[in-house]
Amino acid sequence: MAQRRSVRLQARRSRQAYGLLRFPDSSSTAIVPVGHGTMQQEQNRTRDSAMEYTKNAQYCALKLPAVPNILKSKNDGSFTGFIDSATESALLLTPTSAYVWKYSSPDHLPTAISFPISNASGAQPLGALVSPCAGSTEPGLVLVNPTTGQLTYWDAVGGALAEGLLHRKKGMETTIPLYQSETLEYLQNIEPAGVILATSTGRFVLVALHDGVGRPGVACTAMRGAGTGLWSNIVGFVKMGSTRRDVVAMKPGKLLGRGERMVVTANTRGAVTMWHCSRTGDYRLVFEMDLREQLVNSIAGVYPHAERTFRVHDIEMLPDDDTMGLLLSSFTYDEDDEEKIYYVLFTAYFDPVDFRIMSAHRITCYTMHSTRPPRLLLPSPGFTAFIVLSNAVVLLDTVLKPKSDENLSTTFKWEDVIRFKPEIELMSAGTEDMSQINGQVTRHAGIIVVARGAGVIRIERFENESGGSVVRSSADVIKSKLEQAVYYGFIDENPLDFGKVKEVGYDINDIETAISAVSDEIFNGTSLYMQVDETMTCLTLRCQALGRLAEHLSLIFPSLSAEIRYQVLFKLEKCEAAKNIYALWFASAASVSRSGMLSEVISDMTQGSGSVDSFFRDDVSKIGDLVTAFSNKCLVRARTASGHRNIMLQHVREANEFLLTVLSSSANVIRSHYKAPVFKLSHAWGVTQPWTSTFDVLNSLSRQFEVTKTVCTSLWEVSDTADEQVAINLRDLCDQLVGLAESLCRAYEERISFCEARESRREQAENLKRAYAEQRPGWLKPLLAFGCGEQAFQLGERYRDFRTLAEMCREEKVQLDKFSDETSRVAQEHLAMRTKYYFDTYGYEFAQTLYQYYIDAGYTSELFVAFPAYTEYLERFLSDGKYDRVAWIHDIQEGDFISAGMKLANVAEKMEDPLSNKRLQLSIAKLCLISASVGGAQVEDDVRYINEQLDRIDRLEEENVDVNEVVEE
Repeated sequence: MAQRRSVRLQARRSRQAYGLLRFPDSSSTAIVPVGHGTMQQEQNRTRDSAMEYTKNAQYCALKLPAVPNILKSKNDGSFTGFIDSATESALLLTPTSAYVWKYSSPDHLPTAISFPISNASGAQPLGALVSPCAGSTEPGLVLVNPTTGQLTYWDAVGGALAEGLLHRKKGMETTIPLYQSETLEYLQNIEPAGVILATSTGRFVLVALHDGVGRPGVACTAMRGAGTGLWSNIVGFVKMGSTRRDVVAMKPGKLLGRGERMVVTANTRGAVTMWHCSRTGDYRLVFEMDLREQLVNSIAGVYPHAERTFRVHDIEMLPDDDTMGLLLSSFTYDEDDEEKIYYVLFTAYFDPVDFRIMSAHRITCYTMHSTRPPRLLLPSPGFTAFIVLSNAVVLLDTVLKPKSDENLSTTFKWEDVIRFKPEIELMSAGTEDMSQINGQVTRHAGIIVVARGAGVIRIERFENESGGSVVRSSADVIKSKLEQAVYYGFIDENPLDFGKVKEVGYDINDIETAISAVSDEIFNGTSLYMQVDETMTCLTLRCQALGRLAEHLSLIFPSLSAEIRYQVLFKLEKCEAAKNIYALWFASAASVSRSGMLSEVISDMTQGSGSVDSFFRDDVSKIGDLVTAFSNKCLVRARTASGHRNIMLQHVREANEFLLTVLSSSANVIRSHYKAPVFKLSHAWGVTQPWTSTFDVLNSLSRQFEVTKTVCTSLWEVSDTADEQVAINLRDLCDQLVGLAESLCRAYEERISFCEARESRREQAENLKRAYAEQRPGWLKPLLAFGCGEQAFQLGERYRDFRTLAEMCREEKVQLDKFSDETSRVAQEHLAMRTKYYFDTYGYEFAQTLYQYYIDAGYTSELFVAFPAYTEYLERFLSDGKYDRVAWIHDIQEGDFISAGMKLANVAEKMEDPLSNKRLQLSIAKLCLISASVGGAQVEDDVRYINEQLDRIDRLEEENVDVNEVVEE
């Protein structure tokens, strides 16, 4: 126990280090992790009103409260978006409208600026938020019509709303010249240089939004990037048709100076260009190369067929680096006749003279198709790359500066995926860089995601305090996913999908290792997610968590081994038992009437070193030992208090209540809800020994039943007195006696099933079967004497104890036949219906047992007349020859004299009976044969044979007489 307390203390310290939260509920809000600094006042207010969707030691996903109505609607129209972390604003565009709001607002319905867009073509407009003008906190806005080339710039979004789109004083316009059928396809903010656009023909256009001294103004420059002159124009035109067409990414890179910035572009083929752009309209091409062949060749050894479907999706340069960058690509791969998308993240050194691919990392945690273009985001300081797909966000470590002796191709150590439910669509995303004040992190590096059906979500990655990249085994990753499903998956409005771990194809051993670790932490109370101080709350949360784990496993991992399923089931049962015992003995109004024995037993078990609360928090695994110890203690106390009836009754009742609470109200209830329905476990117990039917538990139940029966007998003898308390005690004890009888039957069947499953335990199983069959009537039949006949019959039916049912039916009939009143007559009819029900329901199996009982007990005469409607069963029972000694009677009743005679003749011949008995049997047999109206020659032969046997008996008797006379002389 001391060791477990140490683990719990370590868990609390870990919680302080990582800031993991209490067990969440549907109304829980996110709290700033203790180990990661504090936010500024506005950010704190936003987080306090946010909802935590998931969290672990690596990252957190928060739903931000500010959700405009457009995101709440079920409109399936086209949306594009833009996130500006500098002003914490979001832009959402439809073909006819624009919406801008502050996503960091703590208000659930934020003030959103929305206005119509004049768009005769109906094409999806391009847009971006840009930096506010001097003296303002309101972002600027750039909108472009992709078919006409019309570009409008407002230095404040409020200007667009205030002035309208037709008559505005603050809006600045220009028209980008387009060729016939040429359209604008891509717009990117590259401030302070302005914005850059790409056309469908492969042209790049730089649009400056300020002049050289910072005054607002719009100026466009076509970026040729091939020098001047006729030949340069020809080269530029050729490149437009090859390396610059089908652009999928245009990303701002390193700041180069006042008003100047690096820009990197990539197209779907894998051609990359890098430019130095200035807000003066100047630009310079510094890198241009078609990397497709090199990218494909770098993975061809592992994926030789990747070239056919290979395509690039996005590119990002590392923060403040103009040579090292990441490039996101994918290809289609047929695996086990299933088409998957393999996403590959390349790390490359972009030098025009010495280009090198440093590493190629295939994303293993996600292989689904994305309905929207995959986006690669790299918030500063660039330790974590975020890959945003239509229905998921992948996070993975990057290593910016590997050690000199370390191969960069091995430095991607960790990846994980946050999946969303199928109806959720991620429409846009933007980065938020890590920020610090006085060395304390005030905002973790992360991204803001705008999702249709889920609102605005912030996904942030916690800093790795140990430095370097995080290395986690597959079991660790699965464990984290399981924990998130258990602690967050139950929230109804949570848009995350925690049920796709199986798609990754983890090894079953890793899965079961993770399950065991998660269930152990919940069971022992060491999970970082549920550190609470109040014992009752702690036990309740453990039961909830284990129940959710069980439900989740049944949905996601139906092929788990029986052993791991039993582990989780037994832990849940023990937690439920501990919770119910603690509630009844220490946390309810009735607990004051307890004798205090349980506290004494716990003190004895812990040798005085642990309190009741510490036992129920740290030693739930010992609940089975507590059952035996408490039962023994109560029996000792009951014997010593035999002269004080009330005290003895209290001890016996308390021991019964304890046993029944643990075994029936807790373990059996949980088992009935989870064993077969959830875990799909059969009734067999071949893998793991059930803790509810150990030999100690069987002995405790047996002793407790006998003591309770004895006490009930003594109370029954005085129950006709006017003592109301005696009647109450008797009623309670009789109810408990029924529960003990049921628990004994259930426990024995569990134990027998467990022993039968292994060859080494077969002998033990046979011994248990014999003991069970011998003792079971002694558990059920006494219930009749205490007015619990209906419960006795129900138990007999449930456990198919047909012998006891037959005995109880006859005993009830004998008792009822003594009376002739109306009540007895109705009871007789009810008993007859019950017997008929048994015949009809259980068929020959019951009939055979009943007939055997009647023969064994000597009720042969009743056997042939008591159940006339089931003659078929009786004839089948008598037909195997074992019961010819009585079967001939039935034949005579049926008029079959020949069969009766032959059976009696066989009995006389085979049985070692006295000669007088044989004479009687043969005589009756002869009489039967002679009485037969048919038979012919065969009957005559049989009669002749019987006469010979009778003559032989006469001779034997004469010889015996002669011998006796000689002896007498």
